[in-house]
Amino acid sequence: MKKMGLRGISSPKKTTISMDKGYTNLIKNLSVNRPNRVWCADITYVKILGGFGYGVAIIDLYSRKVLSMEVSNSMGKEMCLEAAREAIKRYGFPEIIHTDKGRQFMSDEFIRLFKEQGVKISVGDMGFRDNIYIERFWRTYKYECVYLREINTLKDLREITKEWISYYNSDRLHQSLEYRSPNEIYYGTVGK
Repeated sequence: MKKMGLRGISSPKKTTISMDKGYTNLIKNLSVNRPNRVWCADITYVKILGGFGYGVAIIDLYSRKVLSMEVSNSMGKEMCLEAAREAIKRYGFPEIIHTDKGRQFMSDEFIRLFKEQGVKISVGDMGFRDNIYIERFWRTYKYECVYLREINTLKDLREITKEWISYYNSDRLHQSLEYRSPNEIYYGTVGK
């Protein structure tokens, strides 16, 4: 591979700074049987010309619908707050918001946004398995959207992401949803 100038797709060194505020994993054995019971949030990165673009997504665990996604040139809490406010504006509040222990999600502002409305805060343990649904979403996003296109700028990344999220929610069929789209499950339009 080296001789041919090829390299594997791999994550850079750890970019998340964890904070432990005493929250536990509330969804480990929880039955999620309706929309807005549990939302999951996480951050990823995408290589662009001259650096990285960062994305935060909030998905509904029941339907896998992407409720909000923001793309930025930094991983600050502002990006996460903006995504949360957008999801809340469009869909109301969940019963539980589940994240990792990243400083963006453990910021006082992010926690207050949900706790003031009675939303329970759930935090996964270390490792990807506790937030596997959104980690699976990131894999799908990268392999079906990002890696198939040439992305040079943050503007390019925002444009293709917006287009792909619309496709993902409305048209992409999910095996785990019995080959239905997230919108069909979220809005209960299956078979109508």
